[in-house]
Amino acid sequence: MLLLGLVVGLSIGGAVAAGVFIGRGRSQASIIPGLADLHLKASASHGSDTFAIATGPIDDDVEGLFTLDFLTGDLNCYVINPRNAAIGGWFNANVANVLKVEKGKKPNYLMATGTIQVAGTAGGQRPASSLCYVVDANTGDAVAFTFPWVKAATAIGAPQSTPMRPLGPWKTRSRDLNQ
Repeated sequence: MLLLGLVVGLSIGGAVAAGVFIGRGRSQASIIPGLADLHLKASASHGSDTFAIATGPIDDDVEGLFTLDFLTGDLNCYVINPRNAAIGGWFNANVANVLKVEKGKKPNYLMATGTIQVAGTAGGQRPASSLCYVVDANTGDAVAFTFPWVKAATAIGAPQSTPMRPLGPWKTRSRDLNQ
C-alpha cells in the first residue's frame, strides 16, 4: 500500500512539474488563441433603500463612480485622474427635478450605466463614454444623463466640473395597463 501511494504521488508530482516546465516559456496568449486581443471592460452597480452606486467608462483609460442619493435626488459622478490619482472630475444633476417624484411617495430609483460613442467633438469636448440611466420605479419614468469630457484636461491634471445633461425623460410604463 505504501509503495502504491508513493508511485501515485510521484506520478502526480511529475505531471505537475512537466506542465510547469512546458508552460514556462509560453504566454497565455499562445495557449489560448485570441486571448492577447481580449480587453475586459466591466461596470458594476449596487443599491439600497436610499442610495445607489454604479461604475461606467468615461474615456479609454478612466471610469467614473456614479452615486444617487434617493433622499435628495442628487446624482454625482466622480472621476479619478489616472495621471495623479486625484479627483479629476465631478459632475452632478438632480434626478428628482427631472423625474418629478409623486407627492407623498418615497422615491424608489433604479440606476445602471451604459456606453455611448459619439462621433465628433465641439471645442475639444465630447460626451463621456457612459450614460447613467435612472428609472423611477414608482412611475416607470426614465432619464439618461451625460456630461462633457475633455480628455486634454486629464493630461495636464486640470479638474473638470459641469452639470450633467439629461437625455429624456421618457415613459417606460403606461399608466393604463389596458393600452
